[in-house]
Amino acid sequence: SRALRTADLVHPPPYSDTITKPSSIDSLSPRRKCIEDFREINGKLLNAKRRPRLDLEGNFPHWCFKQIPEHDESWTDELESIDDCSERGYRGLLWTLQQREDNVLVVCHGGLLSYTLNNNSKVVLIDGRKGPGEEEQRCITKRFGNCEMREFIMTAWEPDEQNNGDGDVQPVITLEEIAMEMKI
Repeated sequence: SRALRTADLVHPPPYSDTITKPSSIDSLSPRRKCIEDFREINGKLLNAKRRPRLDLEGNFPHWCFKQIPEHDESWTDELESIDDCSERGYRGLLWTLQQREDNVLVVCHGGLLSYTLNNNSKVVLIDGRKGPGEEEQRCITKRFGNCEMREFIMTAWEPDEQNNGDGDVQPVITLEEIAMEMKI
């Protein structure tokens, strides 16, 4: 797909299964960074744990793991709340906006995406898709399917009234979906 061919930066969460999934990009040379903020809902579930950074670096030498701690410090026996997961995904989107690349491929799990895109008041979805009739298009808030790709234009703006309590105004991120979903 065009999204895979034009990616300047790829960042999955720090799990070995998500690092190996986008094998279509192996022939490309985008920067590859693993970002802790894009891991699935954290805690309780065994598959929510990650390997030590040194292990990941040894197994995946073409990826940068400098953004994650050496050991999985955030995993606990309790499942992370949906609000905390949503906020973490929001922080990952903010980090993405601060990078120099224009075309970024984010690889992550559907739960994190669902919570971030649908449960966070600082993330606004806009349907900008052009294609077949509306009755054939899925709702933009529908949970991502397995290996589903969606293409968005992401922008941020500072609202006048949204304040997180300490005087900091949190940017609102707008994600405009511009293409129909693609299975890879």
